[in-house]
Amino acid sequence: MSGFDGMTSLGMTSLGLTSLGMASPWWLLALLPLPWAFAPLKRYLTHRPAAIMLRHPLIVDHQHTPPPARRAGLIVGLWLASYAALVIALTHPVWQGEFLPAPPPARSILLLVDASPSMQAEDFPAGKDRFIARIDAMKQGLLRFIAARPQDRFSVIVVTNSAGTLVPMTTDHAVLDYWIRQLRAGINGSDTALGDGLAMAIRSIAAQSQAGQPAPLLVVWTDGFSTGGLMTPAEALALARAYGIKLFTVNLAPKGSPPDQGQPSLAQLADLTGGKPILASDLAAMNAVTDQIAASVAPKSATPTERRHIPLYAGFVILATALFLWAQILLWREPEAAS
Repeated sequence: MSGFDGMTSLGMTSLGLTSLGMASPWWLLALLPLPWAFAPLKRYLTHRPAAIMLRHPLIVDHQHTPPPARRAGLIVGLWLASYAALVIALTHPVWQGEFLPAPPPARSILLLVDASPSMQAEDFPAGKDRFIARIDAMKQGLLRFIAARPQDRFSVIVVTNSAGTLVPMTTDHAVLDYWIRQLRAGINGSDTALGDGLAMAIRSIAAQSQAGQPAPLLVVWTDGFSTGGLMTPAEALALARAYGIKLFTVNLAPKGSPPDQGQPSLAQLADLTGGKPILASDLAAMNAVTDQIAASVAPKSATPTERRHIPLYAGFVILATALFLWAQILLWREPEAAS
């Protein structure tokens, strides 16, 4: 919420893009006496006693000195202008500029990650003649994906012999970063209960949808094999289609790996639910996962509601000070009034 939501707008351009707003416009009432103050102040300066000064007759030049009444009028005008600028400063003026682009709407994303023993295979291409473990490549991809969506909430479900929640839904990306870095392949058994993990994620998403909350996005990160668990991927697919949940699958199997023989395969899981299958067979493809998913689930652009605010308080204070000093300099240099 903007701190100037309740400000009064005094003017707007023909395009309606900019205007001058004041948080305390009632201070403008202090300007009402100005029209009646000019004449008395001018009379005071014009008829006040002349200052007693010693002047050298050869250096005093009255020829180009404005008449006392004219100089008095200028000094009073500067005084009143200084006062007006100070009053305007007290209204806390703010220039309201163009509308700022609305940030993308936040959404919830559920990450289903594979930490089975097959993910420790060091066959993932990471450069010329260089290979790293699949799970290390996955962690790089996960951290990059999360960092690219700072406004979103994430939850992490880990799949090994069974499925379990590693991080519940949170906006704390530091917590997500920490626990993702702690992932190790084969931390709980030797199988991959991919079907169980999908069922757990789908039920969580369905529960949020039934509660009237926006359905989280489901992204599955695995090397493509389901070797255990109580529920098969085919049963999880039927569950996902029943609830209308789209799956985005990131296949971490490098080129040359045995084909995914699952029924259905990762690509079919994504295609049959209306999601998108992504083959991340090297680091370059892994780094493109974020852009591919973002392009598939681009949120509707939100209507801008906040405008750029430029405070003008200091400028009016400086203007008031400058006008007052100008008036005082003219007053100090005023020649002796004719007696």
